Amino acid sequence: GEHALIHSAGGGVGTAALQLARHAGAGAVIGTASAAKLERIRDRELPLDVGIDYRAGPFRDAVLAATGGGGVDVILDTVGAPYWEDNVACLAILGRLVLVGVMGGAAAEVDLRALMGKRATVVGTVLRARPLAEKAALTVAFRTRFLPAFEPAGVAGPPGSAPALVPVVDRTFPLAEAAAAHRYVEENRAFGKVVLEVD
Repeated sequence: GEHALIHSAGGGVGTAALQLARHAGAGAVIGTASAAKLERIRDRELPLDVGIDYRAGPFRDAVLAATGGGGVDVILDTVGAPYWEDNVACLAILGRLVLVGVMGGAAAEVDLRALMGKRATVVGTVLRARPLAEKAALTVAFRTRFLPAFEPAGVAGPPGSAPALVPVVDRTFPLAEAAAAHRYVEENRAFGKVVLEVD
C-alpha cells in the first residue's frame, strides 16, 4: 500500500523495480524517464501509475500532485546528486530514500533539517562491494520471494497465464562487441537490460 517513486524507470534496474514494487503490493507506482521510454513502458504494459518526463522539469510537483501532497514512502534513485533536493521534497513522513547509483554525480549539498523534519531514512547500497556470503543470502531471499512469479502461471494467476514478472531485455551483443554494448548504454539508448552473449 505504500507509494513508490522509481527513477530511471526505463532502464534495467527501473523496469525490474516497477514490476517488483507492484508485485510487493505498492500503492501508486510512479516513475521518471524520458518521454520515449515512458511510451515504451506503456507499450510493454509494465506497472506504472504515473509517468514523469524528467526532461520536462523538476519532478517534485508531479509526484506531490499524484500523492495528494503526501509524498512517496520509498524512492529508488540511480541518479544521485542532481535529484537530492527534489527527492527529499517528495518523501512522505517516515519515507525512505534508497540510493543505488550516482549516474548524475555523487556530491550534493544537504539540508539536514529537511530530513529531520520528515524523520526520513536514507540508505546507500551497492551489491558489488558486499561479501560473497551476503550476496548468496540475498540471492536465496530473492529466489524464495520472487522467482515463482517468473514462472508462466505466476504466483497468483491461473494455470497458463502470463508470468507476473518478466525480464526486460533491450538487445543482446556478442561478447566480442562489448565496447559497442557499453556505448549503447552510455548513450542512454537502452530500454531495460543489455545482455552480452558468450558463444
